[in-house]
Amino acid sequence: MAEDNKREGKSEDPLNLTAKREEFLDNFFKRGAHFTTELLSEIDSLRKRVSNLSEENANLQTHLASDDAIRDLLTTIERLEEDKHKLRTRMKDADNENRNYIDRYAVVEAELDAMANLYVASFQLHGTLQPEGVLSVLDQMLMQFVGAASFAIFLRQPDDGTDLLIPVHAFHCDRVQGTTVPWNQGLIGESAATQISHVGDPSISRGGDEPLACIPIVLGNETVGVIVIFELLEQKEKFVEIDYELFKLLALHSASAIVGAGLFSKTGGIAASLNEYKRL
Repeated sequence: MAEDNKREGKSEDPLNLTAKREEFLDNFFKRGAHFTTELLSEIDSLRKRVSNLSEENANLQTHLASDDAIRDLLTTIERLEEDKHKLRTRMKDADNENRNYIDRYAVVEAELDAMANLYVASFQLHGTLQPEGVLSVLDQMLMQFVGAASFAIFLRQPDDGTDLLIPVHAFHCDRVQGTTVPWNQGLIGESAATQISHVGDPSISRGGDEPLACIPIVLGNETVGVIVIFELLEQKEKFVEIDYELFKLLALHSASAIVGAGLFSKTGGIAASLNEYKRL
């Protein structure tokens, strides 16, 4: 019950990572929106030109009075038809270019969104020196960016010459309370021992308490722990490319953040930490 209250209290003051991401993206989209407006305006002008030529063609045909006039007008009509064909071709090319631009814009937007997520996540992860703060940031990253609904963080702990993995944080994951995972046993233990991520397919049913994803937390050549995802949110149907990039970031950066916060807490603060550096 105390741990539930702790989680509920944390959710009342979540880190606003999404707002920071939207602020980061805002400046990138203005120029693209301006270019799109100009392109649509040019297409509209071409369409009006085609309409005017069609009206001119119709007016010329109604004012034919003689054979000479007819020949002249037929020549003019032929020229206008050629101009109209050229304008239609230009308009078609402009439409194709516009569609290509929209497709490229969508790709760029997705890449910028991914880059913003990675930037905000990395910035926030190293923005605290408290162990609880690091775990809270990991909490928000897994929920907001990955879409994890149930997950736990296991850290490595020596035990009589062997290594165990113990849970130090869990979100909607009571199953891990009071448990330990032997080194190199099961998906979690193997992921820690081999330093290889295991990411499954959410659409494939899994038995028992088998995790969906195991992300080893590695510092240098040492495994610090494992991030274990058991379930995704309902609206999250599968892992996408940005998820794998976030997993790489978590594997590299969360280890230094976790270890650094632990050492900082052990030394007793900034002043005590600075005493570790020798005077020249």
